Amino acid sequence: MWRDSERRGMRDVLGIAIVLASSLCIAFVPSSAKISMNEGASLMMLLVSRCLIGAGLLLPLTLVQRQKLLVPRALLGRTIIATLFNIGMIGCLYSAIQFVDVGLAVLILYMFPLGIAIWSHASGRQRLNVVQWGAVAALLAGLVLLMFDTVKVGRVDGLLLCFGSMICAMVYTTMSSDLTDNLGSAVVNLHTNIWSVVILILAVILPLGQTIALPQTASGWLAIASNGTFYMLGYWLFFEGCRLIGVTRASILTLVDPLLAAAVAILFLGQLLTISEASGFAIILAALVLFETRKSRSSSA
Repeated sequence: MWRDSERRGMRDVLGIAIVLASSLCIAFVPSSAKISMNEGASLMMLLVSRCLIGAGLLLPLTLVQRQKLLVPRALLGRTIIATLFNIGMIGCLYSAIQFVDVGLAVLILYMFPLGIAIWSHASGRQRLNVVQWGAVAALLAGLVLLMFDTVKVGRVDGLLLCFGSMICAMVYTTMSSDLTDNLGSAVVNLHTNIWSVVILILAVILPLGQTIALPQTASGWLAIASNGTFYMLGYWLFFEGCRLIGVTRASILTLVDPLLAAAVAILFLGQLLTISEASGFAIILAALVLFETRKSRSSSA
């Protein structure tokens, strides 16, 4: 019994560390994307390149891990559907910011862990206790404070796109987590990137007004490379963490993403936190500690 408990504890620690490492990688994605687009890269160039880079890095990783490269026919449809929801999440988010403030769009998107927690709890897949639900409420309050200074309500269609992005994130995360349990994170992310490239190239070929513009400077190309690398690492590590601690806990921990993104923006873009942002920062950190501390206590009881 003691050894089983110790093993579970080590598994929890490793899973949390992996998810936090994924959040650190994801924190670099917005800043590198902003730099590359400022240097002339189009959004479509950014999306296609990050998927190509991701596939190029995941292929040798999959081979080293001696995993099967092909997805079984029974899971192929679900893999493509998960990819469509991933693209839908990005498409809705970038479409939404044309009509509403970026802060509001990101705020609504990062409510997706709450949806996953409610669904997992209702289905009995991963139940939360009362204190953990309180921590989730505090996390959302902290997220509102973190985004408060930049949030401005825009058009209704923009809000609908924001919630569409959140729903797509919920479905994509849940489906990919299930696929990871069967195939492994590297294989799932490899095929997600490959199918994303196919779908995005079709969007460029079809008369949808999408174009590919290359960055005009060396720093733009470096930003493109770092964006794809950190994007791949972030998603691969996140779903590895899901295998260890479950999709609900892993998703809740992703609420540290805005904190790390803010820290990266301070370091590389010179942006500073306001009082409300700093307050939200502190509340999110405290709520995450409470969420995980309560989990470990209830588990050991």
